[in-house]
Amino acid sequence: MNRRIATMVLVATALTAGRVLAAPAGNAPGFTFTDWHLETAEFQMNWQSGAFTVPMHLTLTRPGSNIQADRASGNQKSKQATLTGHVVLHDDNGVLTNFGGQSGSHAPATLTCDNLTIDGTNKTYVATGNVHFTQGASEVHSDRAVMNGMTHDIHLYGNVQLTQ
Repeated sequence: MNRRIATMVLVATALTAGRVLAAPAGNAPGFTFTDWHLETAEFQMNWQSGAFTVPMHLTLTRPGSNIQADRASGNQKSKQATLTGHVVLHDDNGVLTNFGGQSGSHAPATLTCDNLTIDGTNKTYVATGNVHFTQGASEVHSDRAVMNGMTHDIHLYGNVQLTQ
């Protein structure tokens, strides 16, 4: 049986059990979460409730941005996710926030943190634990950052240290 047929059988079997399990190595499963595409080697989901768990490394991508983390959990139907462990968000277009201070400038930005909670409906991102954000020549460390993907605002809380 070739790899594609084996993957289809695995997915069909998992659907009857109410969740998706890992596809064979080298054939990472994926799905779209709001406007992000998720890739990982193992993925579990309850199709009825929408709850999912990614117990190992994952990558989320969309044009101009990517996020990597050690693991994640959330709910696809409510468009909520929490990414945990060595979270790194790269925003090549600088559209997530315009922290650099120059109106109209969209410099690339990078956010690292321990945990990132994504609310796909409201387009908000809450970063906690060892938050480090850079955009252009600006750099900030804080305990918590709340980013609004619609207004492009970022609010920083706790032990805020800014370098410009």
